[in-house]
Amino acid sequence: MAQPDRRRRGPAPGRAVTAYAGSPPAVEPVDAPDGPEVPELTEAARPVLLGARAARSCPVKTQHRFTPGSEVPPSPPAAFDDPAALRAEAVRRHRSVLLEQLIEECEGRVVDLRLLAADGPEVQAAATRQALADGVDVVVGGLLPPDRAGHRTGSPDLLVRGADRADGRATYHPALVVWHHVLAPVPPRADGAPATGPGLAWTPFAQPGPARVRRREDVALRLRSEERDLRELAHHHRLLEAAGFAGTTAWGGLVGTDPASRAERTVIWCDLAEPMLRTYDPEVEGRYRFEPALQRYDAAFARRVAVAEAARRGEPLLEPVVVRECAGCAWWPRCRPRLDDDDVSLRIDRGALDRQEVEALRSLRAGTVHALATADVDDLLSRYLPLVPHRSHADDRLRTAVRRARLLESGVGFVRETSGPIEVPSASVEVDLDIESSADGRVYLWGFWVERPDRPGEGHYRAFAAFRDLDEQAETTLAVEAFTWLRDLVEAETAAGGGVAVYHYSSYEPSQIDALAKRSGEPVLGWASAYAREGFVDLLDVVKAHWFGVGGLGLKLVAAHAGFSWRDDDPGGLNSQRWFADAVHGPDEDVRAAATARVLAYNEDDVLATRHVRAWLRAAR
Repeated sequence: MAQPDRRRRGPAPGRAVTAYAGSPPAVEPVDAPDGPEVPELTEAARPVLLGARAARSCPVKTQHRFTPGSEVPPSPPAAFDDPAALRAEAVRRHRSVLLEQLIEECEGRVVDLRLLAADGPEVQAAATRQALADGVDVVVGGLLPPDRAGHRTGSPDLLVRGADRADGRATYHPALVVWHHVLAPVPPRADGAPATGPGLAWTPFAQPGPARVRRREDVALRLRSEERDLRELAHHHRLLEAAGFAGTTAWGGLVGTDPASRAERTVIWCDLAEPMLRTYDPEVEGRYRFEPALQRYDAAFARRVAVAEAARRGEPLLEPVVVRECAGCAWWPRCRPRLDDDDVSLRIDRGALDRQEVEALRSLRAGTVHALATADVDDLLSRYLPLVPHRSHADDRLRTAVRRARLLESGVGFVRETSGPIEVPSASVEVDLDIESSADGRVYLWGFWVERPDRPGEGHYRAFAAFRDLDEQAETTLAVEAFTWLRDLVEAETAAGGGVAVYHYSSYEPSQIDALAKRSGEPVLGWASAYAREGFVDLLDVVKAHWFGVGGLGLKLVAAHAGFSWRDDDPGGLNSQRWFADAVHGPDEDVRAAATARVLAYNEDDVLATRHVRAWLRAAR
């Protein structure tokens, strides 16, 4: 049996080990031994119970799940080097590492119930309830008792004790470990005055409870891109309310992948009841108001419950809409035949509209590319905006979608929006940079193309690569090697009276350099981070200033439009992650050598593509 209370050091006074595995079941059995026999409920009579991800994911999944006789289509087993499988394993490992780190660092009493999942949900939920009743400081991997009236089940990564109630009972707040950034920098005010407001709430792993939060004014929560996390936290808050353990303040916590600016890991807290999500409202000044994450979640969750109940009655409410999840969804073979080949969600995949936006267009008979391309935009907007109150900048998004639809109708992929020469900074030495990362986000290859503009035939490719599984130190060591070389090149050229410009495509490379510099404190990476702000040129910014692309302005599309072609038949970042896995873990030396060569050739073509786009921009007139 698992030992739920896990700490590497001996428990301090007041933190005695408690065995929760023997707790009573969380729910009474259907058949009470001394009562009348209770017939087993039919499927149609059972309450709909939805997990925390229902309100953040495609509701058509919920519809399929509850349609009578519908089963998830079988998926072939994923290969060991499948990019999606590699990413899923990286996410699992990331969560496990951070949870273990919190268990180590927390000064309070931590109960780890993850292993009780093997004993069944009733045992795990009962242990969770007992741990909360006992007032432990943190529960890792708890399963909250199901809320049948509210149609909810859920198992947050963390349940963290907050401020006690007036009667002394403990309250708790959910927290999630996520594999993405959750913070965005707050730009300084133009007048130089300090930021207003209380600042973003956070707590250290050592004392994670939000009863005494600290504040930061230099960062804010990434609300626009990470609303999905807030919905999941709101789900768990509602479960805590049903179980009687919710706090007065509806705190929800996030632990992201943001580079630590302090020596300690932190939990970022937000008040889920605070109005923070921009919502269209034609009745208020400025046409927008703010609503709480809880309110946004409640509406989304209620819709999914209605979808599930209607599906069980054989009355489906929804038609498929292509969203990001579709690419890896087992239900896609059921959805695709129901889509019009000219459907907006199927054909416009860059700057894609979300489900509610597409459904709004369909209700207005503008749900195909042809209908959208021929619509009167101003008339359409007047009827469309009230149907998508959740979406910020919905008017701009629709205008852009109309523009893409018209380009698709005309068969034109790219449009130049300016005229005349295009300015691209130059230097006596020009370096093109592109990096490759493994599925777990480690940069294992820094690739450079180096040339002097007056001697283009003498350019050469320089790669700094490590074809092995990297930990934090190994990733840092490789970056130090790469940027020691670049710093030497810059210093030598500067001493000779010249300069070095480094070209890249998108902000990915500078952001990785910044993250490594902040995390490691290595001086040469600090130099690289500073040099990226003065000596790097983002060619994507240059392209955006002059071009519009129906499929976006990614390097592959723009370079191909400019006449460049990759040697590999199937180039792409996700594929390169698979090749890296083959290079490291392939079954024999020949497979590993071939995969290594393929990655290096692909990266060399990426930097050559950047070079080609740079030349193409300079040749524009």
